[in-house]
Amino acid sequence: MKYMLPLLSVTSVIATFVLFSCKTTQKTAAINQFPAFYKEGHRGTRGLMPENTIPAMTKAIEAGANIIEVDIYITKDKQVLIAHDPMVNVNHSYYEDGSEIAKEDAKKYIWRQMNYADIRKFDVGSKPYNGWPQQQKIKTYMPLLGELIDSVEAFTTERKLTPVIYNIEVKTSPKYDSLGYNAGPEEMIESVMDVVNSKNIGKRFYIQSFDMRPLQVVHQKYPGVTIGFLTDSKTASVDQNLAQLGFTPEIYSPHYKLVTPEVVNACKQNKMKLVPWTVNTVEEMKALVKLGVDGIITDYPNYFSQL
Repeated sequence: MKYMLPLLSVTSVIATFVLFSCKTTQKTAAINQFPAFYKEGHRGTRGLMPENTIPAMTKAIEAGANIIEVDIYITKDKQVLIAHDPMVNVNHSYYEDGSEIAKEDAKKYIWRQMNYADIRKFDVGSKPYNGWPQQQKIKTYMPLLGELIDSVEAFTTERKLTPVIYNIEVKTSPKYDSLGYNAGPEEMIESVMDVVNSKNIGKRFYIQSFDMRPLQVVHQKYPGVTIGFLTDSKTASVDQNLAQLGFTPEIYSPHYKLVTPEVVNACKQNKMKLVPWTVNTVEEMKALVKLGVDGIITDYPNYFSQL
């Protein structure tokens, strides 16, 4: 019996090592499916098509994106909705009949407090959108994540294109929790994972957020899933952000104006891909490529052909 404790200790060490190795292998297998350089279409291609819609995604792929980025909310009836804002955005939305939505009425239409059947009725593509003069106007709707994946997979298969990666941004925050604007981190991640696991896309997706809490949930519960950390902090360093997050994600995504040689070096030292957002001129893209970024998120994926 006097040798039992050391034997158990060795066994525990071996089990821990095996578990860590499996997690590392899962992560490596996932990230190896990703492209060498991340050409990401922001909200599909907001500069060219109505944002976060299926036409925006297919247009982004046609324009050269190998990753498409979407934003996620959970509806009242537990559906995983593609939308950037927590409520109707009157700047680019009409009622079903094409009539205007008054600005003061926006809070009547909070996605978390509505069933998807009612959300789908809004026209989010016909209204001229200031700031995006190249955006094609078509009548379209906000899709569910599952429908979007099905449509994109069918699109790439029919055209014999390389399957794309899905960048899924979860729109949670403590403020949104308190206002009832979205599901909490646990429910959000479980809902997203239920959808992606039901689709035949393997590890061709990653989850990103400005909110560290859902990323920590993914890290703890889904060790094989690739994680992207978003930041717009002008004060926190890379190391400070990682210390607060509690682990090292595979992808680090700061606002593009925060990218410096020091940030590039810190990401390389931590073996993270550096993928800044949202870069909307060819000149800025070229400058970032010269600095050594690993990808770019843009509203204009058609600009990638000029790099």
